Amino acid sequence: MLPMLLSLALLVSGVSVADNPYNKEDGLSVEELVNIIKGGGFTDELIPEAVRIVLLESKGIPTKLQDNADDPAIGLFQVDLKPHWDLNPKQNNIRKWFINEKNLKTREEVVEWLKDPNNNAETAYEIYKERQANKDSVTGWEAWEAYNEGKKPDNRELSDWEIATKGMELAMTLLVPGDDDMLDDKKDMVGQSKPINVNVTQEGKNDFESQVPQQAGSFEGNQIKTNITRDMQPMSPRKQKINNNFVKLFESMVRAE
Repeated sequence: MLPMLLSLALLVSGVSVADNPYNKEDGLSVEELVNIIKGGGFTDELIPEAVRIVLLESKGIPTKLQDNADDPAIGLFQVDLKPHWDLNPKQNNIRKWFINEKNLKTREEVVEWLKDPNNNAETAYEIYKERQANKDSVTGWEAWEAYNEGKKPDNRELSDWEIATKGMELAMTLLVPGDDDMLDDKKDMVGQSKPINVNVTQEGKNDFESQVPQQAGSFEGNQIKTNITRDMQPMSPRKQKINNNFVKLFESMVRAE
């Protein structure tokens, strides 16, 4: 069943639903980040990458401030006020948005307002939309240095990148529309797993591997996909796409070991 595959992906990723991925006491969990980012206006398709960017930028700490007090980057998304308030006041669309839509008249007011994670996420979505509308932007995420076309930025530690990427993968699971059993599976993943019945026999495995190219994946992986396909109810196109992503994620984890 799909919940089983999602649970296995969560276990292998090593990221807990209930805790901040970096174990920061003042940091938010991935589940909390998903809810805040979604409330800011990001669609489900954008949320996983947004979670990774937040974790790389602030480690999920809502009140994080960049060290340079004169040029602060603020909050979850590390909103940088130099391009989004200071520069080109008359042509600065984000500054206009702060003033006209949020009634924030001074830089000091904006700094305090952005410390609220919900406000920070809403602002990040406005920045994303503005950058996406720019002809020089491919995705909209270029507004954040941490994006780096989906690859590890040079100025980030590999360990931080891996944690943020696992947080992104966890966000994907949390966005799958599902039932109460799926939610229970996710919340039971802290420190334990539930078994997957694959029904593997050596004879069947040998027969499979003698006939199917390696590119098709492992025998166990295909058995899991067969059981999932058999047991599942018909899925919507969106849910099918997310399920396919997790099949690929699971197989990549198996091959990496």
